[in-house]
Amino acid sequence: MDISLLGCGLLGTAIGERLLARGYRLHVWNRRPERTQTLVAAGAQLASSPAQAVAAGDLVITVLSDGPITAEVLLNQAGTALPGRLVLQVATIAPAESRDLAIALQERGAHFLETPVLGSRPEALAGCLQVMVDGERADLERAQPVLTALGGEPHHLGPVGSALHTKLALNQLIASLTHSFSLALHVVQQAGVEVEAF
Repeated sequence: MDISLLGCGLLGTAIGERLLARGYRLHVWNRRPERTQTLVAAGAQLASSPAQAVAAGDLVITVLSDGPITAEVLLNQAGTALPGRLVLQVATIAPAESRDLAIALQERGAHFLETPVLGSRPEALAGCLQVMVDGERADLERAQPVLTALGGEPHHLGPVGSALHTKLALNQLIASLTHSFSLALHVVQQAGVEVEAF
């Protein structure tokens, strides 16, 4: 299967490395082309534009920086190549932006899965990202082998927006736990307790 990857930052590059290691043919594009060098050196094909990248893939993965940029790249720069493609939108964007994007892609003949993940570069390279998915079941079945390569069995959560709401809630939980741990650590340090013992 040919996969198009739009966005080669920290997470995007790790996802690309994992997919190349699993034998997928990868076509990559990034607004800053120098960020594609690691993947190109590993065997990916560099596209000169989002449209060229999307046209080369059966499935499109976007890991761009935010919702407006994702919409701009897909709808305005790659629009003519979208019909028949399945787009997996990985970046953490606003749920409302994701719903609008899903509608716009469908109007252009593309399919859409919202696929935010928990984890970063180490988890992506090891294939143990926590993958949350929403969208049509048929599209999930089509994307299943790729999602499984990235993180095992994906968690299907319902209509578009559900996965991103869940991801944002988990981010809040993680932030709260981190803050609580830092407060607890401060208490034991003030008491002279060895941190390793704590």
